[in-house]
Amino acid sequence: MLFTEVPVSPPRPAVVTPAPETIRCRVAACVIAEFGITADELAFGSRGSPRASLARQVAMYLCHVGFALSFEGIGRLFHRDRTTVAYACRVIEERREEVRFDGRIAALERQCAAARTECGR
Repeated sequence: MLFTEVPVSPPRPAVVTPAPETIRCRVAACVIAEFGITADELAFGSRGSPRASLARQVAMYLCHVGFALSFEGIGRLFHRDRTTVAYACRVIEERREEVRFDGRIAALERQCAAARTECGR
């Protein structure tokens, strides 16, 4: 039996996925800056103002689309039910038909993907 050399590619570096809480903090920082709201308005509690509610929906959408977090996981991070997260993602997807809104979301997607700072800095 003859052995032939098979070319082997070098191992790829491991991809480090940030912790869900780190992802939430990065996304929240981008969304807070874009919508001009406070962290308290975005984070928890009742619906709040329409702007805070939309910002929260955008943040949940970005966590799902940009970082592939599950609805259930996002719900835990934002203290919401998974069905609320699913609804938020549907709302944002529908609003992306609006050119200006789509541009804002696309810019936020780029910012969140490029975010390199850790939570708390």
